[in-house]
Amino acid sequence: MTADDLRNYQATNYFGDNLVIVGTGNINHDEFVGQVNNAFQSVSKTATATQPNGDKCVYVPALMFIRDDEMYNSNIGVFYDAPSIKHQDYYAFLLLKHMFGSFRIDKHAEHLNDVKK
Repeated sequence: MTADDLRNYQATNYFGDNLVIVGTGNINHDEFVGQVNNAFQSVSKTATATQPNGDKCVYVPALMFIRDDEMYNSNIGVFYDAPSIKHQDYYAFLLLKHMFGSFRIDKHAEHLNDVKK
C-alpha cells in the first residue's frame, strides 16, 4: 500500500455528502456548527475520485463437476442477485429462498465431524 493509494481512498470515500457529524450533550448549536465548518471546510462536497473496481458482478450460467468417489459430502453453491422489495420478482425469490432453506452445520451436518465416523 502506498501513500497514493491512501490519498485515492480518502478522495473516494471522505466527502461532504458521505459524512455525518453528530454532537451530543449540553452544547451550543451555533458554536458546534461553527466548529464543524472550521474543521471540515477543506472537505469537498462530492467525491473527487472514482471508486476502483466498482463494476457489478456478472453471473454466468456455468456448471463445474468434480468427481471424487471418496468424498463424503456433496457441495452446491447457488448465486444470484436478489431483487429489491419493489421488484416484480421479489415474492418469487422469497419462495425460492424458502425452497432452498438455510444450512446450519450444527443442525444439518453434526454427523460429518463425528469422531466415531
